[in-house]
Amino acid sequence: MDFWIFLLLILFIILYSQIKDLKKRFNNALSDINKLKSENNFLKKELESIKYKLEEGFITTSPVIPETEKPLEVVQEQGIENISRIDVEFVPPSTTEEKQIVAETINTPIELSQTVSQTPVATPTSVEFIEEPQSKTIQEVVPTEINKINSIEEKEAIPFTKQPTKEEIYQESAFSIFLKKAEKQFADNWTGILGTAIMVLGIGYLSIYTALKVSPFFRILILWLYAGLFVGSYYILKKKEKWVNTGLWLRSAGASLFLFSCFGASQIDALTFISNTTMGYALIGLGIGVNLYVGYIIKKQTFLSLHVVLSILILCVIPDKLLITFLLAAITATIGILLSYKEKWEYHLLIVIIGFVIFDIWFNAQGTKLTATENIFAILGIITVAGSCLFMPYRAIYENSYFDKPAFITHLTNWLLFATGLLLHATGSKFKIVVLFLGAIICFFMALKARKKKVYWLYNLDGMVSFILAGLSIIMLNDWNIGLDIIACILYSLVLVCLFIVYKEKEVLLHKILLSVNHFMVVALTIFFALLVTNNIEANQSFTILFSSILLFCIAIAVPIISQVKKEYLEVDSLFLEKSISINGLLAMIFSTIVILKWNALYGNSFYYALIAFAGIWFFLKWKFDAKTFEIGRILYYLLTILIGLVLINIQDKTYQDVLFSIGLFAIITLNWYQKEFYKNDFYVRFSGIVGVNILLLILNFKYLSHFEILQIFSLFSIGLLNHEFLWVAYKRKNLCSNNQSILYLFYFLFIIIGTLTFIFKTTTFSNTNTALISIGVVLIESYVLFGKRFRKFTDDNLPNWEKLNVFNTEFIIITTLIFGISCIRITYLPIYIASLGILFFIAFQKFTECKRFLVYSFALTVAATVLMVSTALKNNTTDSFFYVYLSQFISFTITLAYSYLYITDKNIPEDKNYSFILPYLQNIGLLFLLFIQLDTNCISLFLMLLAISNYFVITRLKVKIQSFTISIIGLLSITNSLNYSMLQWNHFSFSDWFLQLGAITLGFVLVILLDKIEKVESLKSYNQITINAWLSFIMFSQLEHKWLPIFWCVVAILNLYLYHKKISKVKDIHFVYYLLANLHLAFFSFNFYETKFLIFYLLIFILLAVYIYLSYKWMEEFKLKNSLLIYPATLSIGSFLYLTFDKGILTFFWILEALGLLILGIALKEKYFRYVSLLLVGLCLIRLMFFDLSNADFLIRALVLLGVGVVLLVMNTLFKKYKDRFE
Repeated sequence: MDFWIFLLLILFIILYSQIKDLKKRFNNALSDINKLKSENNFLKKELESIKYKLEEGFITTSPVIPETEKPLEVVQEQGIENISRIDVEFVPPSTTEEKQIVAETINTPIELSQTVSQTPVATPTSVEFIEEPQSKTIQEVVPTEINKINSIEEKEAIPFTKQPTKEEIYQESAFSIFLKKAEKQFADNWTGILGTAIMVLGIGYLSIYTALKVSPFFRILILWLYAGLFVGSYYILKKKEKWVNTGLWLRSAGASLFLFSCFGASQIDALTFISNTTMGYALIGLGIGVNLYVGYIIKKQTFLSLHVVLSILILCVIPDKLLITFLLAAITATIGILLSYKEKWEYHLLIVIIGFVIFDIWFNAQGTKLTATENIFAILGIITVAGSCLFMPYRAIYENSYFDKPAFITHLTNWLLFATGLLLHATGSKFKIVVLFLGAIICFFMALKARKKKVYWLYNLDGMVSFILAGLSIIMLNDWNIGLDIIACILYSLVLVCLFIVYKEKEVLLHKILLSVNHFMVVALTIFFALLVTNNIEANQSFTILFSSILLFCIAIAVPIISQVKKEYLEVDSLFLEKSISINGLLAMIFSTIVILKWNALYGNSFYYALIAFAGIWFFLKWKFDAKTFEIGRILYYLLTILIGLVLINIQDKTYQDVLFSIGLFAIITLNWYQKEFYKNDFYVRFSGIVGVNILLLILNFKYLSHFEILQIFSLFSIGLLNHEFLWVAYKRKNLCSNNQSILYLFYFLFIIIGTLTFIFKTTTFSNTNTALISIGVVLIESYVLFGKRFRKFTDDNLPNWEKLNVFNTEFIIITTLIFGISCIRITYLPIYIASLGILFFIAFQKFTECKRFLVYSFALTVAATVLMVSTALKNNTTDSFFYVYLSQFISFTITLAYSYLYITDKNIPEDKNYSFILPYLQNIGLLFLLFIQLDTNCISLFLMLLAISNYFVITRLKVKIQSFTISIIGLLSITNSLNYSMLQWNHFSFSDWFLQLGAITLGFVLVILLDKIEKVESLKSYNQITINAWLSFIMFSQLEHKWLPIFWCVVAILNLYLYHKKISKVKDIHFVYYLLANLHLAFFSFNFYETKFLIFYLLIFILLAVYIYLSYKWMEEFKLKNSLLIYPATLSIGSFLYLTFDKGILTFFWILEALGLLILGIALKEKYFRYVSLLLVGLCLIRLMFFDLSNADFLIRALVLLGVGVVLLVMNTLFKKYKDRFE
């Protein structure tokens, strides 16, 4: 079945080539059609232009028509008619001449239309159109109304600016065009397509039928017959030039089919007639030979490559993989390579090599196991293939070539084939090292030969292969139980030797490659020895790690030393990222570290001696040679010596090694101190030395003086002072950069901080006397540094950043004094001490320029004294009597007032640092806290109002800069406290409570009146009044009984209305809010039933409501909803009050009376909506009367209600009729 599929594939390829040729011819025809379409569109546009000009009179007729132009008339008519009927289709050859005539005919009116743009011109064509009205074409072009034309002739020829409307041309879609193309293609070739398909199908069925009926041998003969037919067809087709390529492909197909049949004769069950393996492989070999011969005689690498690949493919699908299979594949590949010896067919060689590699991998992937002897033969086969390809680039055709990309890829792939084959068929013999080394030598001489022939790419490639083989031979030393670390040393030496050789020979490419290998070796050796040191690789696979590490360090460090001694090798091992750095020098640094790590693993902390030695070596190399590599090594091990030395001294026990390590560390720091530059920067080296020495002194201090607290504290401050003095010495000598001078000053501060913290932690163990003495000593040291410039001989000298750093001593002085105060003074009297410090530091600020930062801190101390004063009052846990507590608070507050006076009266304080406006706020906050802490809750509101009024007079009379909102905040605190107390004492106010709260409210009214004098925002005045009213209302609501509340709301409403009328109050709506509250309370909350004892309250409420309504009409300005807002709430509240209070039977009568009253008010106020509401209320009463009163009430009540309702309705009717005009 595979054969028939293959046959169908061949036929499909033939058919495709024919269709491709047909498609090309079709595209040519289609381009002609598109050209005709464009010409047709152009002619249509010109024709429309001529028609339009004839219709509008731009072209006039001529009375005289020459007889000679009449034949032209018919031609033009035909031309116009034909143009209007042009379609996109194939045109028969017979019409070509006619269309050419049409094109020529239309040219005449086109030229005329181009010349009549200025004046009308008579054309014979137009006359012919007019004189032949019987012609259909003429009727389409010219209107039949002759009178219209004559009228146009009488007028002057005036150009008309109207542009002719363009007819939209139909654009055919791409899908439609595709369908038409497909349709045309099938219409022209359907017979050939159908015939080919039927023929292939018939042959297929016939072949299958025949194959099923005969024996395997005859089946093979049938296949050979088909192969012969394919081959024979070539000799027939080669006589026709266009079919030569087809014939070649058919011949190749015949050879392929012959190879397939030879394969099937012994390997496919349906075709097998040979059972002998030797005969079967012989027949396959014959098929391969024929296949290769056919591919060769064509003299094209495409065919030869195809036949070689097919031959190898046949060998791949053989079920039983034997040695002969592999050897046959090797012979096939070798012959395929040798057949192209006279040609430069690189792609053919590449395809053959890749095909053989794939075969080799597939051969081994199938689980084929060859014996050692068979593997030797297989290796010989691989050598044969690889060797035949290796010698191809050494032919004369490649001489004098700098680079040949295909040949390079082919040669490289061949080497990969060689390596892959050797790996797949390796026997594990220890003597392979000899083979690899010999291969390296051979390859080296081959590279020299390539260089002699000037094939440079081959020279470079084979040279690198020689290097790789030599490296592999070194790696294979592991089979002889030589340690991996020694192998690494040898391999690294090989890389360096080759690197120096190619650099000396000026082989740029090889040098770049080997330099890359050198980089890779650096990474690989680092990882490898890291694994060795961390025991991730077994120890028995290495010799002596310490020895090999030292050896590699010596080898690596020798490279940059040689390059410095012999300047011609300066860039022999330059780093890719930085040319001036040696990659091997970096490796030497790494192996220095590995030596140190291994020493540490073997001998403990003694490795630090090795570290000091390496630091000395790198320092000596930098001192001897000016190279960046040595500079990096020096600084690296300089820093490592400092870091590791400090860590070791800190973590190890107290031993003599602390002294030795300290001496070594000092020695390295001293050496590098005089070699101060790193990359032309003199900051880093000395900065590291300063840091190292200071940390060392700090470690020694805490390690050996921790049990001597006072000595330890003073030693810390002494080390800080030592930094300060060394700073001055270095500054005098001018041998220290400004940044390092700042670092010394920062270390001074660091030790001051550490000493201060130590002092703080140790104060619990000191007596007050010791604490005082230490504080005095520390303050003296800090003061000495603060005023150090005054003690110097040359007062003009000034350190860089002195002004920025020296002033920080003020903070430490403050901290020390605070430590003394907190440690030695009782909490009761501590606010006095801190407030006194504030005044003392403020005086120092006024007297000394060095103490300019005391301004801020004195202010902060005053704030702290106030906070501490409040805190002591809040906690109240002191054992002192309340007299001393109050006295301490009084003295502290007095001192803060004194400070405020000094601060406010000082005119030398800069504006940007003047915080005098904060002091009054501070005083207020302190007093507020004291009031809340010391006084009872019911008294606080009154005193807060007094404080707010006091602030008012302080602002207005003393002109202290306090914002007016401070008064409002204090007042709000008073109100909040009062409201809170009222909630806690709900309906339980005593007489004193009433007195204090109403007194606070009275002061609040006074405060509001005072604030109105200074308040500029009108809305805030309103808010103040609203707040006081809300405060008073809440107090009354929380303490009065509900029966009194409506009376209170009415009274307050009338009072606010009066204040608004007298323009004392600016809030015009607050009285109305109280009026609504009175109505709301009357309607729903105050009374739930009628009682005779409450009659006086009823009457009083109604009187007050009436008084408010009367005064509102008298004092309030008119506005649109005034009547509704005054009458409707009263109506609703009285109605609800009646519903909730009185008997249900009499309720209807009272409601009808209320409706009558509302009607009377509507008549009086001329409000027609009142009438509507009264009628609605009457309707509600009638419904109630019918469905409730007449059924539930007794007889008397029913009669009275009916009578009363009737009378009221009559009265309402009479009033409406009488005063009807008032509603209009």
